Amino acid sequence: MTVSDKDATVDDDRSTPWLAAFTTEMALDVGLGLAAYWIAVMAGWDLVYALILGGAVAALRAVWTAWRSRTVDTFLLLVVLTFLLTVALSWWSGDVRVLLLRSAATSGMFAAVAAGSLLWGRPLMLFIIRRFAAPGPAGRAEWDMLWRESTPFRWLHRRVTAVWAVVYLLSTGGQVLTILLVPMEIAVPLLRIASPAVTVAMVAWTAWYMSRAERNLNRPLRDSEAAAAESG
Repeated sequence: MTVSDKDATVDDDRSTPWLAAFTTEMALDVGLGLAAYWIAVMAGWDLVYALILGGAVAALRAVWTAWRSRTVDTFLLLVVLTFLLTVALSWWSGDVRVLLLRSAATSGMFAAVAAGSLLWGRPLMLFIIRRFAAPGPAGRAEWDMLWRESTPFRWLHRRVTAVWAVVYLLSTGGQVLTILLVPMEIAVPLLRIASPAVTVAMVAWTAWYMSRAERNLNRPLRDSEAAAAESG
């Protein structure tokens, strides 16, 4: 089925709110913890305690988001588990290098979960994006239907998840090399900037990519498959 210019305009208008919400929420998920860390560092806190504070703010943000939406997704669980791991490692070692390796391990864990979700069940980014694009029971039901009925819809979210997995795997390797080879005075601020920058860049790419594909996410996607079935 060919989508008219008018339909495309409607689809583009519909895509704007969730893309804005996705970009804003993901930026807050990353930015609030980072801001708390930098404020603590500028106030003269020890780097270990600054990292713990940043993790606590990010964890509280995740808990509040889960309470507000009445749902808990894998990303939010990773944020909370990361904070708990930070506290445990700081209690055990108090070594900044160990805490930075924890951050690298978290990126690696995210990459592993994203890659694993491509093999078992539904892709991770489907759940993360659905949190903004289709909130509430009705939205989840519609996306469940799209997942069952639309091959392009499934491939779209698999591609997005695969890109996130690869980028975060590369990011993990870069973080480990930085921690092992670069002096801590340089590694700490470098990683505090570079790690969130990767996430922000991926959010921007996802927003652009999903915006380009938005007209194929709902009715046009199912209609095209129906037309192909009828012609066959």
